[in-house]
Amino acid sequence: MSGLRIAEQVRWAVEAAGVVLIHGATGETIAVGYPRAAIWDFLTRGEDCERIAAKLCAIAALEPAAARKLVFETVVQWREAGLIGG
Repeated sequence: MSGLRIAEQVRWAVEAAGVVLIHGATGETIAVGYPRAAIWDFLTRGEDCERIAAKLCAIAALEPAAARKLVFETVVQWREAGLIGG
């Protein structure tokens, strides 16, 4: 998956335990802990899913297959929630 972007109506803040996402259209606030917070950070920097998965292997001590699965499932969930597009 490439070409992902953060939805225009979503704002976020970095906190000690991760990031907090605020969906402007719904008012929903979502706390995202690590390692998913790292996925969010990498997406905001324009990283593609394969590169994010490779980085998660290093920072979260995940096996490559587990890292790819986590990234894929997280992206699908965030797309369905309207947090990202692309």
